[in-house]
Amino acid sequence: MKLRSALVLLAALGVATALAQGCASLGERAPVERVPGVGGRTPVVFVSGVTGTKLQDPKSGGLIWGGTKQLFSPRDGGYRLVLPLVETAGQAQGHYEATAPLLRIRLPFWTKEIYRPLVQHFEAAGYRWGDLAAAQPADDFFFFNYDWRHGNLESVRRLHRQLEALSDARGGSDVDLVCQSNAAKICRWLAKYGALDLEEAEAGDRPQRDYGLRKLVLVGASNSGALRVLQLLNDGRSYVPLVGRRFRPETFFSLRPLFEDLPAARDDLFFDGQGEILPVDLFEATNWAKYGWSIFAPSAKERLRRNPRSDLFGDHDEQLAYLARQLGQARRLQGLLGSDSAHFSAARYYLLENSSSPTVNRALLTLEAGEWRTYFLGDTRVDGDPGLRGLAATPGDGHASLASQRGLSPQETAALAGTATAIGGHFEAVIQPAALDSVLGFLAEP
Repeated sequence: MKLRSALVLLAALGVATALAQGCASLGERAPVERVPGVGGRTPVVFVSGVTGTKLQDPKSGGLIWGGTKQLFSPRDGGYRLVLPLVETAGQAQGHYEATAPLLRIRLPFWTKEIYRPLVQHFEAAGYRWGDLAAAQPADDFFFFNYDWRHGNLESVRRLHRQLEALSDARGGSDVDLVCQSNAAKICRWLAKYGALDLEEAEAGDRPQRDYGLRKLVLVGASNSGALRVLQLLNDGRSYVPLVGRRFRPETFFSLRPLFEDLPAARDDLFFDGQGEILPVDLFEATNWAKYGWSIFAPSAKERLRRNPRSDLFGDHDEQLAYLARQLGQARRLQGLLGSDSAHFSAARYYLLENSSSPTVNRALLTLEAGEWRTYFLGDTRVDGDPGLRGLAATPGDGHASLASQRGLSPQETAALAGTATAIGGHFEAVIQPAALDSVLGFLAEP
């Protein structure tokens, strides 16, 4: 116990030093020598998952997400990140600028690589890193920077505009997309429906594109959703081990893409203490209030009673109405992604799949002292019983199950041109050398 306390104290001192000296390093370009790009190579756009892009307040210029201070010590449990549930005109928190990818988090006693190894690997292979928002003809490797708090279709429209501009800058061009985690939904929607909205896609409208999608490489893709998202929505999360403060459940509740990453096509997501499957509909908003999930948990309700922040979270009825909208849109979006499209772009698909980590598959629901409790893989109540753990866990990458990674529509499955295996956690797989070699191999195929 004394050793752990000492480690915590050392980490805390290291963080304090980092914050005082401003030694955090995120978003700067990796200091490697650039190699001239190969002429005529198809440009590659990397689309990161949720939280992969730095966010900045356009008025103050202050960093909202992506610096050590925001990750280690989020003010008010991350409330500055909250996208207001009921948006009104001029609401600043609804309008942040996405400026750059996160490359790494660096403290004196702890460093976490984010996308820096990926950049180095691509540059070593001869790619030239450019700015997708101001593309130059000689550049052929880009990050799509976007405000990941908004719904996936808003990100689709932004990516669509930037790909059109990229095509214009190059005098017409195909593009390859490398899509990580939830971003696979952004890329797959673009391939199936272009920049159409839900209603247009449901009506069978034809998408318009001035560019061609040649390849989609899906990495850690939760194609048919991930129940671990509910765990994040319930428990919140700390981004710095041991000493980092937690982002609260109500903060995550405001992030639209999380609902679109819930598993919409399953009816076996919950079980009781005897291992019997419970018929609980995750996409029924009133069930969230009944079972005390996320913002409806007693602890979250008590925080908001003491500090209502109605400007961010509204009242109980507005929270339920917001949730019903998000769940309804998420179910429709996943239904369309899981169906064939008459106007599919015929892009070739590649899958970097991962089954090396136990992954949340179902959750335990129990009634304790008149109050519903939800337990997941990793909770003692589940892990201590081999039978319950067997129901709760499935092979995957720690976030997306292997079945979800393979959850493509029939026409997408037919377009699958290659598969490789990654190891490591959900995020780590995208920065490991062997995995990056597989990605580059996919892109190099004629």
